[in-house]
Amino acid sequence: MDFVKNRVGVEVQFGKYAFMVYNVCAKMTIFHKKKYIDVGIEIVPIKEFADQMSTGVSYFEQLVWDLEERGVADIDIPVLILGVSE
Repeated sequence: MDFVKNRVGVEVQFGKYAFMVYNVCAKMTIFHKKKYIDVGIEIVPIKEFADQMSTGVSYFEQLVWDLEERGVADIDIPVLILGVSE
């Protein structure tokens, strides 16, 4: 977790796709289970910005699509996904 404040966990991820999914689907759930956070924020690049980075960087649109297609699980916590541009 990049930082936690007022029980909000924040991750900024400009890395490979697997790290974005891990942050939202595993790490934030673990921090919630340990009662460190109640909600999370994941900050990722939008596709246009990710296209300017090294290969393999995932992006907002892909992460949102994957999470919507995965559906809700009983261990999920509220996570705000923010897409940023340059």
